[in-house]
Amino acid sequence: MPVNRALATIPFFSDLTDQERELLGPLCGIREGKEGDHLIFEGAPVDYIFCLLSGKVGVYKKDKEGKKVLIASLGKGFIFGEMSFLDRGPASATVRAGVPFQALTINQEALHRLLESQPKLGYKIIKAMARLTSLRLRQADDVLAGFPGTSREFTVA
Repeated sequence: MPVNRALATIPFFSDLTDQERELLGPLCGIREGKEGDHLIFEGAPVDYIFCLLSGKVGVYKKDKEGKKVLIASLGKGFIFGEMSFLDRGPASATVRAGVPFQALTINQEALHRLLESQPKLGYKIIKAMARLTSLRLRQADDVLAGFPGTSREFTVA
C-alpha cells in the first residue's frame, strides 16, 4: 500500500488535510514483518512511531524479577512509539509481533523538524497524541482499578 494512501486510512490522521498528509509522506515508510519480530525494545531508543496497518502485536513490560509480562495486545489502526516522540525518552515497553504484520513507520527526528516548521500541523499532531495518551491513561486506570469488563485489549480512538 502506498504511504499516502496508508496515511489516509489511519484514524489518528483523520483531522489532517490531504496537503498535510502529503507533507508527512516523505517521513514515512512501510515495514512488514513476521510473528516474533520485535519492533521496539524496552529501555532502548525509539526511532519511529508505528501505525499498525495489519496484524497484531503484544506489548510487554518487565516485572520486578525481570520476566516479560504481556500488558496489552494491539491490532490494526493502533499507534505506538509516540511516548518516546513526546518525551524523547527510551521505550517504556517491548513491542513484539504476534502474527505477520504491516506497519506505517514515521521517523521521529524528521517529524520533530517538520512540526517545528509547520506549527498548524504540529498542533494537530500533538493534539491527536494528547487525546490518544488521555484515552490510554483512562483505560489503564480502569484496568488497575479492576473494573468489571476491562481487559488488556485497548481500543483505537
